[in-house]
Amino acid sequence: MKFISNHLFKILSFIAISASIYESWMKRWVCDDAFISYIYARNLREGLGLIFQVGEYVEGYTNFLWTILLSLSLFVLDSPIVFSQVFGILFFLFLLIFFFGEERNLRPYTVLPIFVVHLASFYHGILFATSGLETMMFTFFLSVGLVQWNKKYRIAGIWLLFAAITRPEGALFLFGFLVWFLFSIYKGSKTNSLVENTAQNQRDPKYLIPNLIFIFIIGLAFLISIGFRYSYYGDFLPNTFYAKAGRSTYVSQGFFYLLYWFRAYPFYIPIFITSIILILKPIFLKRLIFDSIHYICILGYIFYVIIVGGDFMAMRFWLPIIPFLSWIFYLSFSSKLDELQIESNIKNTWNRIFKKNTFYIQFLFLSSLAIYINPIRSVPNITELWHGIGEERMFYENSLSLGSGYDGEAFRDFRVAFYGAQAHFIYFMRPAYALEAETGLTDYLLARENRRLHRGRVGHENSASLEMLKVREIDFLLANKFPDLNLPSIIYQFRNFSWQIYVLKYNPKKFQSLCTREKWDCSLLYKELEKRKLDINKNHGFYND
Repeated sequence: MKFISNHLFKILSFIAISASIYESWMKRWVCDDAFISYIYARNLREGLGLIFQVGEYVEGYTNFLWTILLSLSLFVLDSPIVFSQVFGILFFLFLLIFFFGEERNLRPYTVLPIFVVHLASFYHGILFATSGLETMMFTFFLSVGLVQWNKKYRIAGIWLLFAAITRPEGALFLFGFLVWFLFSIYKGSKTNSLVENTAQNQRDPKYLIPNLIFIFIIGLAFLISIGFRYSYYGDFLPNTFYAKAGRSTYVSQGFFYLLYWFRAYPFYIPIFITSIILILKPIFLKRLIFDSIHYICILGYIFYVIIVGGDFMAMRFWLPIIPFLSWIFYLSFSSKLDELQIESNIKNTWNRIFKKNTFYIQFLFLSSLAIYINPIRSVPNITELWHGIGEERMFYENSLSLGSGYDGEAFRDFRVAFYGAQAHFIYFMRPAYALEAETGLTDYLLARENRRLHRGRVGHENSASLEMLKVREIDFLLANKFPDLNLPSIIYQFRNFSWQIYVLKYNPKKFQSLCTREKWDCSLLYKELEKRKLDINKNHGFYND
């Protein structure tokens, strides 16, 4: 019987994981934000440095380890796009395989891989596996680290170090782990060895020195990464923090971001509530604050996401903690099942109710991530937003990863201002200078401006002023953010779309070269110059119209 259950568990797990990976590849796509990292990775590979603009040292990404990985991939292929999709799927696969092993060890006689199926059917897990972003890589590192930390394994520190170097939020968990580990040494708590899985007394001289060396190496490695950031960019925090989260709190939007989670996965609500109760129980009821630092970090992360207002992309900030929240629930559920194996425990009324409804609890858990309901499903246009939150893949599907339709040489002499979603044009068309003018992700000054007291869509609230565009000598606006100026424009035929580009500065020599290229139509520009009685052979600026 054990032989049969073991093989059935493996077969069902293989089917679930294979189906999930296949679905991820079939739904592969690339988010526009990924092209920011692509540009940094390409510039590093080409020897220009880990920069966005030549000569400007601004940390416009929030995924250091991911960007380095993409840069290394450029030694194999000229484009990091396919690699970013493959890496994302691989980390999703690693995540599923890790929990396959954990579930098998926890319940060696079970036939149905409940947790594996639960995680493999997660719609947003499948989507973000191929978004081009570091989300799945961060989720893998953080989930493994938290599970190992929950078992008091010191190897968790290595995984949390990787998480902290991947995304800044990971530093919260790494710091919590370091505090916990130092206290465990000081108090002589029993914490599992890096090598052995048996509990060892941390104050035993045999283990004290290795543990101190281990914690020193982990802390030093993180400090080196922070030191690099400061020496290279002149700041301890990435520029993206100031661009997206460095303003006033945005709690109201943060609650909408949380509510989006519950609207999208309504069957996960009881799982979430139960997990939070299980987190709070040892902290407040049992007063085990020291042993619950990892739980406190989870609560701190949720609080932080709500405080900053979440994100424009649905579920992106919730995804990294969902596997561990589900694991907390599953651990408690499994413990209760083991408790019910003892006949005397069934006499308890609550236990009798639980045993009678075990099947329904399992079904609820299995369906809690599998059943996804689009919160904006009632909106005719699927690219609409729900309280400033959108399903990013619906905007692009797989169109941004094609790499076709771009005129790669057209912008080489121009200085352009682009707005978030147009980052892919910057990557493929390589202008002489590119200002991310919507949030200031790659611009030190714009990211720190706080001219707007009224909050709007998170991360899209700090557009560059006309004066800034003038100082930066911008030639083109890739979107008309100043309709009152009545700017002249040109048309570029991008695939099946006539893309209107707005002119801030006109230079006859540069425009003559551009306007003779295939798919470029400057007739509107020349008609406007003629209408305004401007000499087409002279330079003109349209900042003050």
